[in-house]
Amino acid sequence: MTVNEIAKASGVSTATVSRVLNNGPVRKETREKVEEAIRKLNHMPDDLTKRTLGTQQKAFAIVTQSVTNYYAMEFAETAIDRCEAEGTIVYLNRSDRYDSQYKCISDLLSRGVEGIILHDLSVKEFEPDFLSTLSQRIPLVLVHSYEDFYGMNSVMVDQAAGMRRAARYLLDGGYTKQLFIRGNTGYSFDLKEKVWKEELCDRGITPEEDDVLTLADVNVEKGIELTYEAVSRILATGKKPSAIFTCNDIMGVGALYAVRHFGYRVPDEIAILSHDNTIMAVSNRLSSVDMKISSVAHAALDLMDYAINGTDTEPRKILITPDIVQRDTTLRQNQ
Repeated sequence: MTVNEIAKASGVSTATVSRVLNNGPVRKETREKVEEAIRKLNHMPDDLTKRTLGTQQKAFAIVTQSVTNYYAMEFAETAIDRCEAEGTIVYLNRSDRYDSQYKCISDLLSRGVEGIILHDLSVKEFEPDFLSTLSQRIPLVLVHSYEDFYGMNSVMVDQAAGMRRAARYLLDGGYTKQLFIRGNTGYSFDLKEKVWKEELCDRGITPEEDDVLTLADVNVEKGIELTYEAVSRILATGKKPSAIFTCNDIMGVGALYAVRHFGYRVPDEIAILSHDNTIMAVSNRLSSVDMKISSVAHAALDLMDYAINGTDTEPRKILITPDIVQRDTTLRQNQ
């Protein structure tokens, strides 16, 4: 990909393209036009840092949707701890949109990273053509929960299998009247609800519309209070589920606080099972679906090492299946 091709595609001069690539002074509208052409042409910058500075220390990057989400935090912490022990530099970046993702990756390449781990990218913003092109340029490892492989090194968490285990665990424990709490958008929320409904229907139970509670802003700390308020409103009507399932631990904590506020005994009167098994579940003694975050991080690092140092070019896929961790919010049972 040359500057001339970018200039032709964006309708500007090569000098203007050069200023954009080097972050020089360019009008906002012109910069956006050039950047759009760059994205469409899948142009990637040179590894300026390594070429100009000649650094020999190994470095790679992690790009994730959020650095405040507990799942992402534990993943990053595990990866950074291991890399520090191995003398590897790690750049941690947040990107939740395709345009910012592109700029983020371009910047990382200019810093001379040897590989990039893309952690839990939004399906909505997932651009397989862009990533396929990028993977020809630099080793990539995808960490995700959706079924498509895309021919790249990936660590997949089988959330469908994990949700199936969770639904059967509750049903086998006699919890037939369940409240399912989820976020308002996201592939994993949709997948969990679909599998949950399938499992209930297989047992002859038809979920009612108000058996599903959908909330916004549940992947950040304020989701605790939002869930507490929403569950409190339900309990105040006299509705009493035998169990509450929440699609993450943040919502699980909020639900737990609400149930206790109304004086119900957990798990004897209302059981609670959350998802992810982050520090939030551990500290509140929540039974939770264990996403095996530490194992996922180590698997991603192993794949990155393979991608950088491997002698063959065949992409590899690691599949990790979640388990149930029983604590104080569900009655003990054989799994």
